[in-house]
Amino acid sequence: MSADDRTDGPKAKRGGILLGVLLLVAVALSLPGGQACASDAARRVLILHSYNYTFPATSLVSDAVRKRLLEQFPQQLEIDSEFLDLAKHPDAAHASRMANFLLEKYAGVRFDVVVVIGLAAVPFIREHRDLVGPGVPIVFSDLTRATYEAMHLPPDFTGVVTYHDPEKTLELAKRLQPGARRLVVISGSASLDRRWQETARKAIEAHDAKLETVYWSDFTYDALLANVSRLPSDTIVMLLTVFADSDGKRLVPRDVATAVANVSPAPVYGLFETYVGNGIVGGYIDSYQSIGTTTADMVLEILSGTDVTTLSPRTNPNPAFRVDARAMDRWGLKRSNLPPGTVVLFHAPTLWEQHRYLVSAVALVLALQSTIVTALLFQRRRRRDAERSLRESEDRMTFTAASVNVGLWQFNRATDELWATEHSRAMFGLAKDTPLTRETFLAAVHPEDRRVAVGTLRGALKSQSATADVRVVRAGGEVRWVKVRARSHLDDRGTPDQLSGIFVDITDQKAAESEAELQRQEVAHLMRVSVLGELSGAIAHEVNQPLTAILSNAQAALYLLDRDSPNLAEIRDALQDIVQEDNRAGEVVQRLRGLLKKGESHSEPVDLNQLVDSTTTLLRSELIDRQVTVKTDLTAGLPTVFGDPVQLQQVLLNLIINAMDAMASTPVEQRRVTICTCETPAGAIELLVRDLGPGIKPADGKQAFVPFYTTKDHGLGLGLTICSTIIRKHGGTINLRNDDAGGAVAEISLPARVMLMAAQ
Repeated sequence: MSADDRTDGPKAKRGGILLGVLLLVAVALSLPGGQACASDAARRVLILHSYNYTFPATSLVSDAVRKRLLEQFPQQLEIDSEFLDLAKHPDAAHASRMANFLLEKYAGVRFDVVVVIGLAAVPFIREHRDLVGPGVPIVFSDLTRATYEAMHLPPDFTGVVTYHDPEKTLELAKRLQPGARRLVVISGSASLDRRWQETARKAIEAHDAKLETVYWSDFTYDALLANVSRLPSDTIVMLLTVFADSDGKRLVPRDVATAVANVSPAPVYGLFETYVGNGIVGGYIDSYQSIGTTTADMVLEILSGTDVTTLSPRTNPNPAFRVDARAMDRWGLKRSNLPPGTVVLFHAPTLWEQHRYLVSAVALVLALQSTIVTALLFQRRRRRDAERSLRESEDRMTFTAASVNVGLWQFNRATDELWATEHSRAMFGLAKDTPLTRETFLAAVHPEDRRVAVGTLRGALKSQSATADVRVVRAGGEVRWVKVRARSHLDDRGTPDQLSGIFVDITDQKAAESEAELQRQEVAHLMRVSVLGELSGAIAHEVNQPLTAILSNAQAALYLLDRDSPNLAEIRDALQDIVQEDNRAGEVVQRLRGLLKKGESHSEPVDLNQLVDSTTTLLRSELIDRQVTVKTDLTAGLPTVFGDPVQLQQVLLNLIINAMDAMASTPVEQRRVTICTCETPAGAIELLVRDLGPGIKPADGKQAFVPFYTTKDHGLGLGLTICSTIIRKHGGTINLRNDDAGGAVAEISLPARVMLMAAQ
């Protein structure tokens, strides 16, 4: 037979078969009720295996697909399976013969879905789709991501993209063999084997350069086993696929894995589930059953009416490290080196794992018996020692508390009994014969603080602990400060039945705090006076301007009055200007009086925007003298903050003056201070003062708020320290940092008045 005969013969035969199929379809459609019969027919699925039945991987996937479909599909379903045997016969002629065989075998049969298992069957169905399943949706399984993207399949092809990762398998091997120095990657000579070798080579060379790596592919089967048997034990062996050796001998990769593992002195790893349980250690592996289940779920969606073009390929959800415990034991690999979450298969349970509950129960009984015997022997002695130790402990505790000026107390709500140490009596000025009751102690508390004391006790009952500072009026009118700490104790029902705590004399502490506060206020006042002294020239100019304007307007008014017919409108305008300038001068003087005033601070609602405007107005002449411009970006409608306006203005004055000082060496056209206000998402009010100076050095930024630390030639190092103290007292924060655009930024964050009220 000639080559032309061999080519034309199948085509003629195929044309005859197609003509017969068309005639049968036409006759069926012409019969009455033909459409009803078609709609009632069972749904059909064709499963095409790339290889023959001896390949376990495709069989596992096929069994999972079949089981899932029969369990989940509600209607009648017929499943046909065919083995293409493309590993043994990879030539185009065999593929053509198989296509013609399927055409003849399933003439007149319309499949709803064709499932392709294995890589080799995907090009086959793409080439011969018009014969096997024209127009039928194709669902593939077990394609790698790189292979899928390289094939550029039609839109009605979809399926499962698997995750075979040689790099992760190598990671497992290196964890189990930390002393390995060599890596041997084994693959076969078939085209699919070489593709797997190239995939592994790219992954290994891109991420690992520490191991001496060799790739074996061009060996006969016998030579491969001989070379493996001579490998050193510190070698990592990674087995890919071996569908054929260098002589063209067709092999089953699972059988090759078994043979290689049997002769190898070094641990063997693989990428496929069928290798595990046949001698290799394991790897980062997909489950074929999971692949089949995911493939079947996509088939079910298509059978339910989903358009195949809308189903994107899916990734199998269950790749994991899987190892064979028997292989690990054979090569002496430690399970403690396994990555977290590794699935350990074929593990023979130990006696403890099989009978842990029985062993635990026996050990528990023995321990209980020993404990009971020991308790009976030493019970009396322990009780006597405990009683003596308790008495000694009480004496030591009472003595220690008294030596540090602390009194102990306990109150029983059920019996209304109060116990307290003698030092507590002395602290409250109670005589030894005075009965100890709750009312006795409360009577010694200052009348203005009794509500606080009672509230503390009640608060301890609600929240289990509370603290308050109260004044105690002793005999002769002496007033002492006492810190009350209370804690509640719950009974068996969870109800507080007892209160206990301590009394601490903090009079000296309060006096020290008061003295420190007075000193802080004095230093802050001196700093304000110092700042105003530096600004005296600018302030004098600021006051002189409205006075000059008043004089000019008064002279103009007198001049107008000397005319024969005075212009009353012009005179009124001059007088109004005098009033405005007088108010302006009065405001300047009022602001100066506020800053110079010495006394206790007082809190009130403060509008930060107004505070910024008044401060920049006060500094206007100084800014002009230093050739510094001010830009403000003030958010309208900000909530007010609660604090002392004089102290807050002192902080803002200090920050603006620091900004001007920082720009002393900055070119005139770049001297700009930017002041911004805004509200944070948390509800706080933020104020930023930004300059364009040289910024803050890292060392200076860490110590900027340390007392007496300064970078100025004539500075005291107290300005930022006082600013920090004032802002903290107002419940806020202050921070210095460098701006990305250059210069430094001072950030102040203050709680809004609404936040303070909610907190209180």
